[in-house]
Amino acid sequence: MRRLFCTAGSLGALSVVVSLGAACGGGSPPPPKVGVTHSTVDAGVVPPVAIAPALTHERIDALLEEEWKKKGVTPSRPADDATFLRRLYLDIVGTIPEPREAAAFAADTTPDKRTRKVKELLASQAYATHYMNYWDDVLMGREARANIVDRNAFRAWLGKSFRENKRWDVLVRELVSATGQNTHGGPKSRQLSAMPMVQAPEDADTELAGLNAAVNYSLRFQDAPQDLAGTSSRVFLGVQIQCAQCHDHKTEAWKQEDFRSFASAFLHLRPKNLDDGKMNGEVRKIELMDFRAVFPRLEKNPETAPIARAKAKALDGTDLEKGDGTRRALADWMVSPKNPWFAKAIVNRMWGHFLGRGFVDPVDDLRPSNPAVAEPLFDALATDFAQHGFDLQTLITQIVGSRAYALSAQKKEGAGAAADPDNQLWGRFHLVPLGPEELLNALVRATNVDEAARRAGVQNLPDLRSQMARSFSFLFDVDEEADTSDYEGTVTQALTLLNGNLTGYGSRAIPGSALTNVLAAKSEGADVADELYLRVLSRPATPEERAAVVDYVQHATTGGAGTAGQASPLTSGKKPKRADKRPDPLNRLGNRSRSTQDPRTAAFEDVMWALLNSSEFLFNH
Repeated sequence: MRRLFCTAGSLGALSVVVSLGAACGGGSPPPPKVGVTHSTVDAGVVPPVAIAPALTHERIDALLEEEWKKKGVTPSRPADDATFLRRLYLDIVGTIPEPREAAAFAADTTPDKRTRKVKELLASQAYATHYMNYWDDVLMGREARANIVDRNAFRAWLGKSFRENKRWDVLVRELVSATGQNTHGGPKSRQLSAMPMVQAPEDADTELAGLNAAVNYSLRFQDAPQDLAGTSSRVFLGVQIQCAQCHDHKTEAWKQEDFRSFASAFLHLRPKNLDDGKMNGEVRKIELMDFRAVFPRLEKNPETAPIARAKAKALDGTDLEKGDGTRRALADWMVSPKNPWFAKAIVNRMWGHFLGRGFVDPVDDLRPSNPAVAEPLFDALATDFAQHGFDLQTLITQIVGSRAYALSAQKKEGAGAAADPDNQLWGRFHLVPLGPEELLNALVRATNVDEAARRAGVQNLPDLRSQMARSFSFLFDVDEEADTSDYEGTVTQALTLLNGNLTGYGSRAIPGSALTNVLAAKSEGADVADELYLRVLSRPATPEERAAVVDYVQHATTGGAGTAGQASPLTSGKKPKRADKRPDPLNRLGNRSRSTQDPRTAAFEDVMWALLNSSEFLFNH
């Protein structure tokens, strides 16, 4: 049974955990050469793919159930519709559903409603925006970059790619072998003010006209091009080749010679400055070109000279030295269906993204000495992904349509739980803390605080949301790819939510806020409770929760706890206060003390605040 509130008291379950993921691989040798041949096709030319019968949900479930049977795992019960819908929204579009969407989904009795909802979300602009944010973070990081990187143009390129459902092999090929101009120019401050962006640029075609914004990925590593090889190997192949950059290790698979040969292929490029004179803080226009040899500047740099002297080779030993076609040969090898790492790397990452743990953990450490669980299923998904044109939306549809994704997160009792105590085989859904983007979006949607800010006269709301997003990114950065324990979190996260500006303002009954709108539309306390639960937790209140809210509001109205200015049993004596001394972007909404002297309204503010701080809201479950 669900509890009414999980606020300050239950936040004690959040522990301070420092997760130290494995940075380097073990001692097993690399796999043998796979005999990949390479063409010199242009990056935009895609070879035809032979389509085989799709891997069905039934086959996926059967393969997983075989693993459960072998290990004696008894899976949890299926999640209810409300939980599944909220989970789906957070994972595909990065926010919670609108109350009307949650209510409509609950009322829908058609058997295929979950499948139809998946298709609807994947076809939305919100899906493209969410995965633009996700991959921008993975590829570019959150820190500010040098003035040769146009972050906005790169994000526009990513958003357009996901909106068009660009094949994964095409997207990676374009990144690895990109040539062309990086930017139209403009102030660097424009890049920072819009990062991270909540929405994808609607004028992406205009933003990208005459550019190849994919070159910004390579330009990010302009000062340390050897890091381009390490990042590309880790992200696109799941191979930790960067561990061999400095010296050989007795227990590691990859040697320094392997790293230098692989990294050498990335150095066959030449940046040409298209701007003259001082830029005064503007993004510099650069044209990135393929080069017949390693760029001479890199041969003179002591850090890159050994790499420049190495002959370009792939990780399986394939010769990549093709003059000014070396980077194209590298891209051909990397995205080949015969590459033993490429399909598995993205399948493992996406499975981990949606199910809380990959087949291999960490998701970017594929090596023989770090074996996969449920390997037959892993192999089947990777093979199917390659055979069907590296289609990400098809892969996502298969994952979220699996039985494992639809299970409850509730822990099992008895032998079934003891058989897999770490839940490596997904016998129940992994509880995962919301990441910064998801948490910000969910708070804004639940509270309608952006509309309240607009009514209060706050100007330039996109910049306001970007400012809040940067704060959340710093305080709530969660490594969703790591195998984390249930209810992990930090004291900083807990206190920021309990006392933070956005939660404090969002729970208030001010003009335009969700609470104000609900109180204006609903007169009965039970109806208000249902609507608040639906808005914040994407489900109606249970009878017990509804009765507890009504009882609390009645008690507050008659002069008990919860009256204006007094502590309430829901807030444990803690009233919202400033979490820091930085300028408050929401200061136009007024003083952060209670917004009303009406005890009934004040009591519902307590209820709203408690719901926003509940474990049920803060976790994807």
